[in-house]
Amino acid sequence: MADKEKEKSAKTAEPAEAAEPKKKNPMVKLIGVAAAVLILEGATVGLTMMMAGGPKRVIAEVPATAPKEVVERDAEVKILEAKLPNNLRGRLFLYDLQVVAKVDEKNKVKVTELFAERDAEIRDRIRTIIASSDPKSLEEPGLETLRRQIGYQLEQDLGKDLIKELLIPKCTPFRAEF
Repeated sequence: MADKEKEKSAKTAEPAEAAEPKKKNPMVKLIGVAAAVLILEGATVGLTMMMAGGPKRVIAEVPATAPKEVVERDAEVKILEAKLPNNLRGRLFLYDLQVVAKVDEKNKVKVTELFAERDAEIRDRIRTIIASSDPKSLEEPGLETLRRQIGYQLEQDLGKDLIKELLIPKCTPFRAEF
C-alpha cells in the first residue's frame, strides 16, 4: 500500500510539473522573428528579380546627319575713340575712352550707316555720360555701369536688337590740371 501511495503521489506530482509551462528564453523569440524577416526579404528580392527579367536588348539606330547650322559671325564697329572730361571729384580728369559695339555680320553695314547719320548726337551723349558719371562707376573693374548707360543710349539712338554687346577696351583716366 505504501507503494501504491508513492505511485499516486508520483503521478500527481508529474501533472503538477507539466502544468507549469517552461519559460522560453526571449533571445530565442528574437532570433526566430529576425530569421522570419530575413526569409521574407530574400523572397521579395528574388521574386522582384524574376519578374524584372534582366536588362532589355535595344537596337541602336544610326544617327541621321545633323543639318548644318548657319554660323552667325559677329563684327565689331568702332563707335567712339576720344578723351572726355570728368570733374566730379573736384579735380579735372580726362578719360581716354574707346567704345566698340559687337553686332551681327549682317547688321554691320546698317549700324555703320546709322552711326554715320547720328555721329555728333551719339558722341555728345557719350561725352555727357562720362562728364556726369560718378568717379566710382568709372573705376569699376568691368565698367558695368558705364556699359549699361552707353548701351541704353545707343539703343535709343540706333534702335533695339542691333547691338549684341558693348565693349570698352580702353578707359584710362589722366589728371588734366597740375
